[in-house]
Amino acid sequence: MPVFKLQNHIIAFPPANFADNDGFLAEGGEITAHWLLEGYKSGFFLWTNPMRYPKWWTPDPRIVMFPNDISIPEYVEDGIKKANFKVSFNQDLEGVMKLIQSVENQGEMNNGWLTGKLVKAYTEIKERGLAFSVEVYQNEKLVGGAFGACNGKIYFGEYINETVAFAKEFALIELAKKAQELDLALLDLQKETNETIDVGLSEISRSEYIRILKQ
Repeated sequence: MPVFKLQNHIIAFPPANFADNDGFLAEGGEITAHWLLEGYKSGFFLWTNPMRYPKWWTPDPRIVMFPNDISIPEYVEDGIKKANFKVSFNQDLEGVMKLIQSVENQGEMNNGWLTGKLVKAYTEIKERGLAFSVEVYQNEKLVGGAFGACNGKIYFGEYINETVAFAKEFALIELAKKAQELDLALLDLQKETNETIDVGLSEISRSEYIRILKQ
């Protein structure tokens, strides 16, 4: 499959169906609010080593969550009850990003590293009114959370992390409940990883995902 080289001065993405089996299709462009939002709209997300050119992915299948499909295993429900978490929304995006950096930005730089460029881009996305964060507290301390962008009726998730067990599950469950209130159609969680959270996630084909985006 071809790898498209994106130009910094032209914010545009190729058709998603040209991607390889892993979903990789394009590299280049910049890590800015404008590039990220256009990527989301076109079916792509950024996933790249911080020391290399930006890489853009559109996997098949796509990991998503339909807000009404929350499914909580008993062990997760028990863990959340014992943890006595509290949740807030859009109150501390900066704090969530710093917490994620404290977990991810350790050791050798890899694709999970939360770079300063992405933090800056999300600060710009927040200024546009499109950033969406979930903050999880335990005993008044921030112990987990998630952030992404909410554009139209889709939440485009970027990162979710925790410093206390079950905080990620709690964040995603509460995010889905909030999405129900906001009448969102879909939570995009990008691609499957070894840490995928089992609280009602679904796999849909790339073509179905693009169809939903266009809708």
